[in-house]
Amino acid sequence: MTELTQLWVRRAACVIALAPVAACGQPAHQGSADPSARQPAAVTLALFVQRHEKRLLAYDTDHDGTISRSEFMAGSQGRKGDPSRRFAKLDMNGDGRIDKSEIDAMLTRRFRRLDTNGDGMLSGDERAAAHGRDNKADGDKPD
Repeated sequence: MTELTQLWVRRAACVIALAPVAACGQPAHQGSADPSARQPAAVTLALFVQRHEKRLLAYDTDHDGTISRSEFMAGSQGRKGDPSRRFAKLDMNGDGRIDKSEIDAMLTRRFRRLDTNGDGMLSGDERAAAHGRDNKADGDKPD
């Protein structure tokens, strides 16, 4: 074996040997078998917008910074609801394209509606209620 290969083999062996030790350093609730014992961290407006905006901007297949009606329709394949109606609601200025400012405005409105206690954070309970789930440990899944 070459010297470089031996170095990588030794590093891999260390990683494998230390993996159980690293797992022991996790807080006890993360290893708990009871999902109700875990409570996900609250989500700020900035994180909420970042997560959902990224998913929507993935529809921008020509990478021009806006989502055309055809891009939105293609990206909405297989999702619930009427994509034409959703597009019209998102396209607030009616120019036939959805830009980042329109996405941010919609996500901010949604966040404020979901933040039922008005504390500026979406708790696990608020996210679970928004998604109609009983399991509050699922985190913030896109709708």
